[in-house]
Amino acid sequence: MPGVLGASYAPEGLTPADRRYSCAAESQLRSEPVLGSASTTRGFLLVEEPGPWGPGGVPSSRLGEGTTAALQDVAASIGAKLLLVRRPGTSVLRSGAGAGASAERVLMRVSVRRGRERVITRTCAVADVVEAARSRDGWHDLDTTDGGPLLVCTHGRKDWCCARRGRPLAAALAELAPSRVWECSHLGGDRFAANLLSLPTGWTYGRVDTGDAAAVVTATARGRVLPGLLRGRCCDAMVVQAADVLARLELGRDEVRDLVPVSAAREGEDAGAAWRVVFDTSRGQRLAVRVRQRHVESAQRLTCGAAAEQHARTWELLDVAPVAVP
Repeated sequence: MPGVLGASYAPEGLTPADRRYSCAAESQLRSEPVLGSASTTRGFLLVEEPGPWGPGGVPSSRLGEGTTAALQDVAASIGAKLLLVRRPGTSVLRSGAGAGASAERVLMRVSVRRGRERVITRTCAVADVVEAARSRDGWHDLDTTDGGPLLVCTHGRKDWCCARRGRPLAAALAELAPSRVWECSHLGGDRFAANLLSLPTGWTYGRVDTGDAAAVVTATARGRVLPGLLRGRCCDAMVVQAADVLARLELGRDEVRDLVPVSAAREGEDAGAAWRVVFDTSRGQRLAVRVRQRHVESAQRLTCGAAAEQHARTWELLDVAPVAVP
């Protein structure tokens, strides 16, 4: 894959003592699979904030702590995750000139549930973002026939790998589909940077390189996925995500809506027992996909800021078999 980095990185002129640990590079060097790792949610509340973002999973920003807390409450009330978004390159704005308090902000509510995929949007003054987010009025459907919004995590104050890998990807995507691309705050899975979220389907991709930009834009516009980069669909439990992606890789399936989960059950009581996940397919078949949870043999810091090393979870495919439809 283009752009493979060493486990530590130092810009030209810095000494080895200045090198910074990179959780994304370490994960990539160990060939850790990205599948079955998307953060789970039914939807998103997206709030445009083009200035710099602070640390934290939900970052501090010029919106202020009170506004951010209120927006989190709104998101929780609709079963959604709050993300700040901005157009690529706008993080250079600072408080004051060029980023006035009266500037309008874009809001989006997104449902990623199967059969209910939808993005509604509106604009409002920055002072009115909480009231606008709460309101049921003023929203309209966003046309997603072009493939829908593409969000790239660039939240460097949460994990520097996300900024270092995410910003070039967002810029490359924006050259191809400027109206579709946004930078976003923390998506989870920092070690899989660059992370990308495709809306409204909720498919989450990991370890996406700038060289993948054209393929991502084309595939998402055509209702297809890139199975080799998939972390999973965020409306699904992680075991379902893993079984879905592993089945796609095994069978060569890339249609967005090809596999619809019917059931998921563990086949035994012990922690190492296999899971059996049943899917209906777009071709009228029913498939049983058996997977087992594993852990990466070598421990690592799963984020750049982690204080301790852990054994990352991963999944292995046991088999895929047809099932009679009742």
